[in-house]
Amino acid sequence: MPRIFNVQGTKSFYYWGLFLLALGLWAVKDGWFPSEEKITSKTLEELANFQLFNKTLAIISLSGSAVCGYIHKVVK
Repeated sequence: MPRIFNVQGTKSFYYWGLFLLALGLWAVKDGWFPSEEKITSKTLEELANFQLFNKTLAIISLSGSAVCGYIHKVVK
């Protein structure tokens, strides 16, 4: 006779996906569309490094959010 296990699912991938999505959207706004205050307060080299960091962070965090969302849907 097969055993029946009742295992509760977890929402940790859902929460991580939401967190990474919010972080990614913030990085997109900051990397591609920085505010005028940030543009004027930094030198040209600092601004280039700032935008490169935020663009990289946006790509990584949005990719991570998509992976977490996919895992949440599949495991659920």
